[in-house]
Amino acid sequence: MKFCLALLSLFFAVVVADHGDHSDYVVKTGEDLARYRDQCVAKLSIPADLVEKYKKWEYPDDEKSRCYLKCVLESFGLFDDAKGFDVHKVHHQLGGGDVDHSNELHGKIENCAKEGDAAGEDACTRAYRGALCFFKENLALVKQNVASK
Repeated sequence: MKFCLALLSLFFAVVVADHGDHSDYVVKTGEDLARYRDQCVAKLSIPADLVEKYKKWEYPDDEKSRCYLKCVLESFGLFDDAKGFDVHKVHHQLGGGDVDHSNELHGKIENCAKEGDAAGEDACTRAYRGALCFFKENLALVKQNVASK
């Protein structure tokens, strides 16, 4: 009996640890996106012509744009240099909070996160590749998510 209780406690601890990092995630708004964009533009000294492209969801494959996307994703709490994308948090952000992590959208997010996790690439490039995949697969959902809040 003690063994069963210990095993059950261990299982519960693993489940809580697995979901603890994202269960308190607060879905960000369009105002948050605007603030993060401004912060990242200033931090990275992004030129005005690139800022105009970013506002149209256009991201050239250059160092400034790659690092800009990384900065914005980090500000959202969706990307970390060491860990890469937090698939669950990305799903919460795109899904509006309460989501089913076994649905098709979650699978698409996982695939894009894997695309961004190419070995040997710097963090800016990994964030850029994953973000472009998200945009390619779900740009309408991304735009709707930050515009409607």
